[in-house]
Amino acid sequence: MRRILIMGATSAIAEATAREFARRGDALVLVGRAHDRLLAIAEDLRVRGAAVAEIIAYDAGDMAGCPAMLDEAERLIGPLDALLVAHGTLSDQGACEQSFELTLREFQTNALSVIALCTIVANRFETRKRGVIAVISSVAGDRGRQSNYVYGAAKAAVSTYLSGLRQRLNSTGVSVVTIKPDSSTRR
Repeated sequence: MRRILIMGATSAIAEATAREFARRGDALVLVGRAHDRLLAIAEDLRVRGAAVAEIIAYDAGDMAGCPAMLDEAERLIGPLDALLVAHGTLSDQGACEQSFELTLREFQTNALSVIALCTIVANRFETRKRGVIAVISSVAGDRGRQSNYVYGAAKAAVSTYLSGLRQRLNSTGVSVVTIKPDSSTRR
């Protein structure tokens, strides 16, 4: 049994992945903003075989609260074996072009909050000499596109950060995985 924290657990990809973890009998902590939705997902995962399915209502934008959220997750299921980061927003490019405040907020949600969380988890996992950090990024970060360059810039920052983190942790027993879903396979 693995102990896994899923950040952004109400996203479709996170929920589908959690079902696979539940089928394997893993212990899960689901983190997201929508308390009622988290409760429903947790109940479904218990039925599907999760050893434990706990929830924490938390806004990823609260980077100062991140250590306490992680402490609570480990209090609920024990030392984490893995982290899956699946939170974010698809920025409204036109609105971002009109508002630097919105641009910064979108960058904070899609890049800085991920980097903050991964930094803290990486340090914990490095001390333990084990763990997996998996983060959903995007091919939108591979090059700037007029239609979504704010979102793409945030994802580029995440992917580059993860590349460096992967190299840093390479010899420590901690794995860092960057996931870039292929949108052409969507149903």
